[in-house]
Amino acid sequence: MKVAVVGLSPSTHHLAPWGSSDWEIWGLPWDASYPQIDRYFEMHDRTLLEMPEARRSDDYWERISYLSPVYMQQHYSDIPGSIQFPLAELEQTVFKGFPRARWDDQTDWYNSSPAYMIALAIHEGAETIGLWGIDVLDHSEFNYESPCLEYLIGLAVGKGIEVVIPEGPTHLNKFRGEGIKLGTMTPTYHKRYGYIWRN
Repeated sequence: MKVAVVGLSPSTHHLAPWGSSDWEIWGLPWDASYPQIDRYFEMHDRTLLEMPEARRSDDYWERISYLSPVYMQQHYSDIPGSIQFPLAELEQTVFKGFPRARWDDQTDWYNSSPAYMIALAIHEGAETIGLWGIDVLDHSEFNYESPCLEYLIGLAVGKGIEVVIPEGPTHLNKFRGEGIKLGTMTPTYHKRYGYIWRN
C-alpha cells in the first residue's frame, strides 16, 4: 500500500499523486480543492471546532456529513461516515516502546493531523508514505509540528517503509543551523552542527 499524506500548503499540494490508482490519498475535510481523497482526518476537538475562532466555513458540518470515511475522536451520528481513530491500537503497535512512556504517562505523540495519518499508515503496514503540502516552516504556526513528524518519519524509515518528501520549501528532515547558541555567540552553522562555513 502507498499512502499519500496531503496537507494544504500550496508549495507541493498540487504535486501529490492525484488521480493515481497506485496511491491512497489521505487528506483534510477542509481541503476543497481536490475531490479525490480516499480518507479524511478531522482530529480536532469538536467543541473547539464549533467556535468561531476555528475559522471553519459556514457549511463545514454539512460538507463533512457527506464525506466517508472521516477519522475523528469519536463517531458522531450526524456525521455518518465518521470513524473513531484507533488510538489505543496504535499505542500498542506504532508507539509500543515509546521512550517517554518509561517514566511518564505520555504514551504517544501527535502534534498535527498529518501525524495521525503517518501513524495510521505505519500501523496498517504501508510500504510507501509520501508527504505533500506539508511545509512546517519555522516562521509559521506549524513549527511545533515538525519534531513529531520527523519522529514518525524516522520510525517509518526504521521499519523499512519508503518515505517520499517532494522537493519544496519544507523543513522536514532538514538541518537548521541558525539561532543555536555557543556561549555568548550565535554562530550560523551550514549543513552540520559544529561546523561554520569557511571560504
